[in-house]
Amino acid sequence: MSSVKVAVRVRPFNSREISRESKCIIEMSGGTTTAITNPKVPPNTSDSVKRFNFDYSYWSHDPHDADFSTQSMVYKDIGEEMLQHSFDGYNVCIFAYGQTGAGKSYTMMGRQEEQQEGIIPMICKDLFGRIQETETDELKYSVEVSYMEIYCERVRDLLNPKNKGNLRVREHPLLGPYVEDLSKLAVTDYQDIHDLIDEGNKARTVAATNMNETSSRSHAVFTIFFTQRRHDTMTDLFTEKVSKISLVDLAGSERADSTGAKGTRLKEGANINKSLTTLGKVISALAEVSANKKKANSKKDFIPYRDSALTWLLRENLGGNSKTAMIAAISPADINYDETLSTLRYADRAKQIVCKAVVNEDANAKLIRELKEEIQKLRDLLKAEGIEVQEGPDGKVVCEKRDANKDELNKGSVIKSPSKGRNRNGSTTEMAVDQLQASEKLIAELNETWEEKLKRTEEIRLQREAVFAEMGVAVKEDGITVGVFSPKKTPHLVNLNEDPNLSECLLYYIKDGLTRLGTHEANVPQDIQLSGSHILKEHCTFENRNNSVTLMPHKDAIIFINGRKLVEPEVLRTGSRVILGKNHVFRFTNPEQARELRDKITENEENENEEQEKADTQQVDWNFAQCELLEKQGIDLKAEMKKRLDNLEEQYKREKLQADQQFEEQRKNYEARIDALQKQVEEQSMTMSMYSSYSPEDFHQEEDVYTNPLYESCWTAREAGLAAWAFRKWRYHQFTSLRDDLWGNAIFLKEANAISVELKKKVQFQFTLLTDTLYSPLPPELAASVSPVQPDDEYGAPPVSKTLVAVEVTDTKNGATHHWSLEKLRQRLELMREMYHNEAELSPTSPDYNVESLTGGDPFYDRFPWFRMVGRSFIYLSNLLYPVPLVHKVAIVNERGDVRGYLRIAVQPVLDEESIDFNNGVKQSARLVFNEDDAKPKYRALNEKDDVQRYIDNGGLDSKLEELEDADSGRGIDSNSASECQEHTDEPGEHLQLGKEFTFRVTVLQATGIGAEYADIFCQFNFLHRHEEAFSTEPVKNSASGAPLGFYHVQNITVPVTKSFIEYLKTQPIMFKIFGHYQTHPLHKDAKQEFVSRPPPRRMLPPSIPISQPVRSPKFGPLPCPPSSTVLAKHDVLVWFEICELAPNGEYVPAVVEHSDDLACRGLFLLHQGIQRRIRMTIVHEPTPEVKWKDINELVVGRIRNTPESSDEQDEDACVLSLGLFPGEVLEVPGDDRSFYRFEAAWDSSLHNSALLNRVSQAGETIYITLSAYLELENCARPAIITKDLSMVIYGRDARTGPRSLKHLFSGQYRNPEANRLSGVYELSLRRASEAGSPGVQRRQRRVLDTSSTYVRGEENLHGWRPRGDSLIFDHQWELEKLTRLEEVGRMRHLLLLRERLGMDTNPNPTTKTEKDVCNLAARAATSPVHMVIPQSPQTPVKDAQQMLPEREYNQREQELMLKCLKLVQGRYSKNESNDTQTQSDVSPSDEGCADMTVSCISSNSMELCSPDRSDAPNGWEAPAPATQPALPLRLYVPELEEIRVSPVVARKGLLNVLEHGGSGWKKRWVIVRRPYVFIYRSEKDPVERAVLNLGTAQVECSEDQAAMVKIPNTFSVVTKHRGYLLQTLGDKEVHDWLYAINPLLAGQIKSRLARRTLEPASQTASQIQASNAVNVGNANK
Repeated sequence: MSSVKVAVRVRPFNSREISRESKCIIEMSGGTTTAITNPKVPPNTSDSVKRFNFDYSYWSHDPHDADFSTQSMVYKDIGEEMLQHSFDGYNVCIFAYGQTGAGKSYTMMGRQEEQQEGIIPMICKDLFGRIQETETDELKYSVEVSYMEIYCERVRDLLNPKNKGNLRVREHPLLGPYVEDLSKLAVTDYQDIHDLIDEGNKARTVAATNMNETSSRSHAVFTIFFTQRRHDTMTDLFTEKVSKISLVDLAGSERADSTGAKGTRLKEGANINKSLTTLGKVISALAEVSANKKKANSKKDFIPYRDSALTWLLRENLGGNSKTAMIAAISPADINYDETLSTLRYADRAKQIVCKAVVNEDANAKLIRELKEEIQKLRDLLKAEGIEVQEGPDGKVVCEKRDANKDELNKGSVIKSPSKGRNRNGSTTEMAVDQLQASEKLIAELNETWEEKLKRTEEIRLQREAVFAEMGVAVKEDGITVGVFSPKKTPHLVNLNEDPNLSECLLYYIKDGLTRLGTHEANVPQDIQLSGSHILKEHCTFENRNNSVTLMPHKDAIIFINGRKLVEPEVLRTGSRVILGKNHVFRFTNPEQARELRDKITENEENENEEQEKADTQQVDWNFAQCELLEKQGIDLKAEMKKRLDNLEEQYKREKLQADQQFEEQRKNYEARIDALQKQVEEQSMTMSMYSSYSPEDFHQEEDVYTNPLYESCWTAREAGLAAWAFRKWRYHQFTSLRDDLWGNAIFLKEANAISVELKKKVQFQFTLLTDTLYSPLPPELAASVSPVQPDDEYGAPPVSKTLVAVEVTDTKNGATHHWSLEKLRQRLELMREMYHNEAELSPTSPDYNVESLTGGDPFYDRFPWFRMVGRSFIYLSNLLYPVPLVHKVAIVNERGDVRGYLRIAVQPVLDEESIDFNNGVKQSARLVFNEDDAKPKYRALNEKDDVQRYIDNGGLDSKLEELEDADSGRGIDSNSASECQEHTDEPGEHLQLGKEFTFRVTVLQATGIGAEYADIFCQFNFLHRHEEAFSTEPVKNSASGAPLGFYHVQNITVPVTKSFIEYLKTQPIMFKIFGHYQTHPLHKDAKQEFVSRPPPRRMLPPSIPISQPVRSPKFGPLPCPPSSTVLAKHDVLVWFEICELAPNGEYVPAVVEHSDDLACRGLFLLHQGIQRRIRMTIVHEPTPEVKWKDINELVVGRIRNTPESSDEQDEDACVLSLGLFPGEVLEVPGDDRSFYRFEAAWDSSLHNSALLNRVSQAGETIYITLSAYLELENCARPAIITKDLSMVIYGRDARTGPRSLKHLFSGQYRNPEANRLSGVYELSLRRASEAGSPGVQRRQRRVLDTSSTYVRGEENLHGWRPRGDSLIFDHQWELEKLTRLEEVGRMRHLLLLRERLGMDTNPNPTTKTEKDVCNLAARAATSPVHMVIPQSPQTPVKDAQQMLPEREYNQREQELMLKCLKLVQGRYSKNESNDTQTQSDVSPSDEGCADMTVSCISSNSMELCSPDRSDAPNGWEAPAPATQPALPLRLYVPELEEIRVSPVVARKGLLNVLEHGGSGWKKRWVIVRRPYVFIYRSEKDPVERAVLNLGTAQVECSEDQAAMVKIPNTFSVVTKHRGYLLQTLGDKEVHDWLYAINPLLAGQIKSRLARRTLEPASQTASQIQASNAVNVGNANK
């Protein structure tokens, strides 16, 4: 007795597990122990790891591991032992158990590569190896094999093609279960076994194809009958030992839900799993039997062997006469944990099975004798019944019964009688005949000699070849190779299959005459039999006449030839694709036709065409036929679909046009009526006189409304100019179209990023906006789709470059950045989807896994240049008009507007033939020709004037509109300076005469400030319209030491003078492009990370305050859209939040608040469980007539969560709770004249039905809620919404709450009720309600399809990434503004340098210069050497004091310009003296920008802000008061409250003495500066903000006059719109630090002014000493 040997083998990860990033949960130790970890249970627990002990544990997971188990190791442990048992005479069985894909077939069969064979081929090889070594004359061996397949509980013989049906499984008392009529073929060496296995697999594949079954659904049992015959010479007796080696290859289980099987297929799938299920039951039952025997339990258990054919045949191997080994194959992945654990448990139970193996001695003689006696008894029994038994010609038993009356034979009457009419004798006779036949067969097999067995094997082989020929499988002439061999003369059909391994495996001959094709159910036998739901009984007929095959379809037969449906008979041509039904695809081949075609080809082209023919034949496969079918059938479908789509589109266009026309008519009608009513109110007298005779019905006359003379346009020049200015601004921004492109294409951007993440591509996509400017020209592929310059229209709008939406592709793999158009993104996205699907279908081990070859390249990456552009610079050439040389130092600006370095360029005319040579430079010459078309500039000209002035008279303009135009165009001073310089260029000089040639020199001197990440710097420059004619310098190494890069490249350019050339010199610059090799190129390993500054750790930064959207109110419904009208006023609001709890004395006391900047909400409420609460809010702001709180409408609490972030999806009805409100009240705080408004609401947290609020918080858990207060304001059409996120921790009812940190605990501030509150800073914006609700604004606020929130597959892998939206538009506007300013500064610097070079700024009379003087000046400047080209600095001291020019007098225009420049430098903007203040505020929407902080160093006459009337302040002074505001008219506003996320950076904090306007005196307060806000606290330990100052709307003043008037040192004032503060520092040195923290610009001005003052006394003292020394020397001489 011996137990079953059990081995466990774990395989490596497969492609599916690698793609899902599975983890290994299997561990093996000691070679026998296997442990599995449960991924669903926390680690280090008792249930996390389960351990099993087996005979062998093979670790085949990692090939690089030292303990890796190979195929040979498995065979040495199990295979060699079992082979030895077979030589000892025992029965042997090896079978693999496990789930699908666990590696059973690999362990049993292996692969064809070397050292990859499985157990079966190794056993067979070693078997014959030992036979050859030990075979002698006394010891002979014989080997027989059988190969059967079990599918759906049906047994089939794979080696005998005659046994097509189901073989019966029988059981003999001595032999046990066996398969009747199963072929046992004799083999002599290993090659015979190998060929039989191969032939069996071929037959199995063919049979599976004909029966519409797959090999993966069947179990295969390969049995080797090994006989040892020994001759005893002493006794002259022959003894035999017979052992049976059963090698079982089990199939995996099949899931019905995944296959979608129904009906018959579902029943077959159930039968497939029946064998595996029964095998598991048998193993469990045998294990229980073994365990019960050990416990001396006499109860006999039932083993369900007969529930399955597999277990019935393996009964002797499972607990019987056999040496059995079981190999359990398992998967290491955590996703297969349940299947792996089930396999390990079955293997553990199988260890307990005990087998009773005995040596199989030779018992043939005994068995034959017993069988002969049994046969004789059966014959006597049948003879007594009157039945004579004879042996038929084929060896079968034939029964004949003789009737005494009629004297004739009735053959098979007993056997064929129906079951109902059968009597007892008939039943007994039938059983006797059946048993007699079985015994006869056994005797025949036992008496069969070895020669007879070899002869029968040869006969079966011949029969098998004949059957293969009928089935389409041919055998080669050598008699060994089995496959498909194309005949040389007979036409035939070759099958095409979706699986390349099954393609061209079947061959059907088309014989001469008629060849019928159908199913086996046809009345007439069919020559070619197919199966399938769309194959008729008689499907079609092939007629072969004179080597011409005609296909004749039968009625209702589905046949396609070359993609066309066959209706009439058609002659087939060789190579045609024939589709029968819907699943059978064939290729027709006629060798004679192919031979005739080849004969027509000439001999020279024969070889080439044969190769081409072979290549064409290889391309015709199953996919080709299917694509051809779809293509031929899809033409009509596409045409019909297109026709229907065209009809639907036309119908949609007609309906939309009709609806638009009706809507437009109604809109015009309503707008006309509204305008008529407005005019009626404004001009009452005129309207009453015109409409006095009208009746109400007359207003419905549409033509009367439009003929009203009130509608005639009567714009003034100023109104027309304003309209043109507004139209230019609207046309320039293009907000609506850009937003449509951003929102509409967001889904494509998300999908591209999701596919990039899933395919592990190092590419990220994001939206960007591109505008064709000087510094950022569009790429060529994008510029082609956009017209860069638009012609002027009737409104006078200047040429504007259109802004387009593009995609910025960040290639982190190569360190490059590309720009794609939206069309290119869609095209690449199609290729990305194709690549994604191809990778999903292919496995990493497939030979066709190269996805890039399938898609024609990687759609994620573009080619990147070796040199990257550092930036651009521009040099104007107007100095060549005079001519004078100039040396420019211009900034190198990139496309984002960032300065990346500086470039020094010298531009000078060459009037003589002389040339200047550089020792270390490069000198080149070129010639250019300017055409007349080149005069049209692409970008803004140098002296271009604003087109608004064509509509506006200069005399009627006010200064406000002039400033508006200058600020908009950036040409306020530029135009004047350019016009003055242009006075000299009305007529060109002698050197620029038309038709002559003019030569000028451009010298590239140096480049400085270029970053160290660029190497090999070089420069290219060209004219704006001559990109193809560029001049380039030699590359210069960038040593990264900060030294200038010397190019010293001299380029002489000769140009024939034309009008276009002169116009270009006046207006357009030369473009310089600086390139460099980027050091972070992918060829430098890991260089990308070297120059990337590491961000600070997350723990070093305070958490950002969460700002949520308002909670949806059940009372007000959906939230209103934010208004887009003009903001009329902004106010800073401070809100205090308190949560009060019911105290034992019956009062509501504020709960303790723990204040800390490290908390997400800057404060944590410590609450008790189960206590009634109230939420109290206090609103504090400066008193203003515009903001008056009327009442609180609703307070909503919702979004209960345990994370700081929230989403609008949490606004469910069950979570959102509207609280009961108490009436609000206006508070009056003594000594504080600010406005205070407080209200409370009862909060019952149990109504939220949230477990977070109902229970005590766990350790480390924080609860977050969002509350929204809807307040009513006077003169407001909508409620104002205050939204705040609060964090809290809930303790037990009787727990003592206090700060959790020792710092707050010992401070004792939490005991102060006023410290237990949380503050929030909000900005209240008041917009005009009439504009917000006007029909025009409502039309502009149209809804656009926003695809940014649409879900895309794989979006969860983006980790919160979102496509950019409206913020990108505003950021791009700022970038354009920055580029415009840089361009304006460059032009202005050139003009000032030119003026200085010409002496216009130092000459007392610079306006009158003759052409001769200019030529003389140019001649003198031309003779100067290159190194002296730099003009003399105005700070250079003059040697002769008498030569100093007297101070020049400025005209009125120059004085106005200087005054305007001085105001711009000081940051002060003077108010208009015009009385039309309200009209000016409505003129420009940029008035909101005027709210920036203004700074001034006030003089003695600027203290009019102080009020000396107060006498109770110290020293008779008080803090400066703000300017009084006029009373506002009654208006209707739309309020908008937005919480401000205060900066965590503290610029300055400390104690200051504060004197507030209207206050009682100086107070010491703790002040913290977080720009742009200043927070005032009562003391250093006070955690609650008591006052807030907004530096963005405040004016900071500090001067000696102010200090003298106040008579208090170290003071400065901060004046807001509503209040003034006088602040005093505690020390002298702190004044500058506080001013620098509050306003760095003011601090720098004061420090520079003080530095100049300290230098003046020193210089005066030195001059006095020199004068005194001179006097003393004079006296001494005297």
